[in-house]
Amino acid sequence: MTDLYAVRVLAVDPPRRRIRLRVTAFNPDVWHWPLPDKNFFLRDLEEDEAVLDLLADEDDGIEQDFVESAERTATRNYPFTAEAQERLSRSGSGFPWEDEGPFDEMSPESAAAFLRCEEVRAGADYDVVVTDSRLIEHLKPGLWWRTTAYPGAD
Repeated sequence: MTDLYAVRVLAVDPPRRRIRLRVTAFNPDVWHWPLPDKNFFLRDLEEDEAVLDLLADEDDGIEQDFVESAERTATRNYPFTAEAQERLSRSGSGFPWEDEGPFDEMSPESAAAFLRCEEVRAGADYDVVVTDSRLIEHLKPGLWWRTTAYPGAD
């Protein structure tokens, strides 16, 4: 499946089971879609091997519906207008590849390109609360990934 969004970890608070994520439309096909919702985060986090391992262990007590809530705290370039499209065209840069490593370990050039992409594409920041802190303990600010997750009902 094609990558649709880039997700970057802004903050992690395991005791409160909360993670702040920045989601940015990566694929042009999703620039005009509704912004991510709770179902998006269920799909996205299920792509993580550590989360999959926890979900596969039936004795761990983690429910399949493990995202308690997802609150949007900020939006960027949404709705995605012709003006936003023009800014994106002028920016001329794409997302770095994940092999560049966590955001805070990227080369200055790659980090700058990453920030430009977040700035000119449709996206939003979210506070996501999960039902069990073990689902997010392995995540650190600066980690990022591309995802095939999409918003909307199953």
